[in-house]
Amino acid sequence: MIWLLLLLVAVVAIQPQHTTSAVQHYHRPTLLIHGLAAGSATYDHFVARAERTDRGQYALTARITPQNKVHLLGHWDPNDPHPLIKVVFVDNMASWQRNAVWLNHLLHVLKNKYNIRSFDAVAHSRGNLDLLMAYGQQHLLELKRAVLVSVPANGALGRGDELGANRILKDGQPKLERPAYHDLVQLRPTFPPGVHVLNIMGNDGNGTHSDGRVTNVPSRSLKPALGMRLASYHNLVVHGRFATHHTIIRRNAKVQRAAMNFLWH
Repeated sequence: MIWLLLLLVAVVAIQPQHTTSAVQHYHRPTLLIHGLAAGSATYDHFVARAERTDRGQYALTARITPQNKVHLLGHWDPNDPHPLIKVVFVDNMASWQRNAVWLNHLLHVLKNKYNIRSFDAVAHSRGNLDLLMAYGQQHLLELKRAVLVSVPANGALGRGDELGANRILKDGQPKLERPAYHDLVQLRPTFPPGVHVLNIMGNDGNGTHSDGRVTNVPSRSLKPALGMRLASYHNLVVHGRFATHHTIIRRNAKVQRAAMNFLWH
């Protein structure tokens, strides 16, 4: 009997130890969401700076087709400290309502495939509306921190806004409310509290208080639209050569550093 007990002990001792799957332990990814008529190249310099300074690491490009199919390119390593995921809408001219549906499908895929439970985000221009609409409608993953650049929260030049037509009133509300603003306000009952937001806007110095495409008033309109639902909210206005709408996220080193410091403080 003694030899039998010893044999059983030995068998148990050499059994393979079951470790928790790697996908259950990950570092929170940051989704990079481009704007209208843009694509993957929007964040090339951002990713390069993150990797060069050891702040983040490119992980995946998620291409979402008009048929709502997600194609993941790259390699997901749960050990990357700050994995970056580029989000690319193949139809980059779709409405923010449609993009919100596609983005939520991507979050569903990331949750099921990699067991991701939360994420951060950087969005530019119309990509901000895609992100905010998606998160306000469904809460598949928890959004922790968001850097929102050139937010057209109350229109854009040539798309409902005109130079000098709108302003923020003394009570903090915008004088004029465009369709995007109404859509954001309607999210208040369902938008989860707890998101920390850095709202970055450009002033290219030509006297318009805009980045050439989005004036600062629509960007500042984000606060009266959803500010009461946010855990924290900070504005950052950048000036100068790379404060224009196209370059502010692609070329502005100050914006890139501020975003990384905010995300990965």
